Amino acid sequence: MPQTGPPLHQCRDAWGSLTVHEDAERRMLCFGNEVEQSCIDLRDPARLCHGYSQVMMLGLLLTKEIRYCTLLGLGAGAVAQALLAHQPGCRIEAVELRPKVIELAQTWFGLPDDRRLRLHSADAWEYLNRAPTPTDLLLTDLYMSEGMNELQARQHFLAACRRALKPGGILVCNYWLKSSLTHHALNESLQTVFDRQVVTLSIPDGNCVAFAFDGGIPRLSAKRFIQAAEVLGQTMDIPLPRHARALLHENRQAFRFAGRDEYLR
Repeated sequence: MPQTGPPLHQCRDAWGSLTVHEDAERRMLCFGNEVEQSCIDLRDPARLCHGYSQVMMLGLLLTKEIRYCTLLGLGAGAVAQALLAHQPGCRIEAVELRPKVIELAQTWFGLPDDRRLRLHSADAWEYLNRAPTPTDLLLTDLYMSEGMNELQARQHFLAACRRALKPGGILVCNYWLKSSLTHHALNESLQTVFDRQVVTLSIPDGNCVAFAFDGGIPRLSAKRFIQAAEVLGQTMDIPLPRHARALLHENRQAFRFAGRDEYLR
């Protein structure tokens, strides 16, 4: 999404330029061009603005308990802020390649100093190979100025992501549909690594979010899943029920539906 506000701050690091923009309602971070990499709502920094980041929050509803969450790709810290605000019992490990991006997230986007959040200035691949603490939910959103990081499409990287999950954990990846790598990732790499236990949701803004399950695609009660999305969506002030309905519709052959009184098994 192109930014519209004038630059508030500009700087450079080893990977290129970084620019902070602002309009009447939002503050945006751009990497070397006019495309928003991340943004926050100035009135409510914990509210997710982008559709793909809202869809990624469905991962919170697709596993029984989330005590540990790992973010590969921090950006302006929007997802980290949302998790800190709405998942008080969750500890978060956030990994960002560029130290300057972490600095901007703290100084320009209000990323809080919170004991539940640990920030790692590291390459995502190197981080995964350090045998990190197993995580319940792993979110990958790896982008540079030229587009999606090819790591997100590579089988060896996705296999490392699966090894980082707790048994029954979920990997949630944000893909860009116009990337030549996305087709390979969705139809080969992810399916191979996760034994074809993958569902996806395409979004009108050009993204596709993939949910890959270590413990198999869950058995859901569609009604109770939507109800849970309504509760969380109201709390987070995002249209999560609409995203939940779209996920069920797009994957109606993949989800196995439970009984009336069950939500997630």
